[in-house]
Amino acid sequence: MQKILLGQRIREVRERQGMSQVALAKALGASINAINMLEGGATQAPHIDRLVAIADLFGVSLDYLAGRTDDPTPPRRRPTTAPLPPRPPRTRTRRQAAVPTRPLPAAQPVGSEETHAAHRSLRTLG
Repeated sequence: MQKILLGQRIREVRERQGMSQVALAKALGASINAINMLEGGATQAPHIDRLVAIADLFGVSLDYLAGRTDDPTPPRRRPTTAPLPPRPPRTRTRRQAAVPTRPLPAAQPVGSEETHAAHRSLRTLG
């Protein structure tokens, strides 16, 4: 991306809209110095969010600002697609079906009477 061309394009669309650097800075939440440096090509790598905001504000494409095209109109947005239908529930594969499933043994509740009795007997032995 050529820095000078980017700055020239931003200045061109800003002036075409009759907007000052001060107004552009306020609209973007940036400093006047940042806009001046951007238009002058002094900014090394402008943040993409700032460039998108400028393109949206002036109704031009990022490609136009970057000098990749001379057509300032942004491309049409793709229509949003309908959500996908819900998937059917998963079934077991043949390999999974070959392995029999067995229920887990019922676990003894923690702190049962048998557990307490076992601990008492161990304490008396020791």
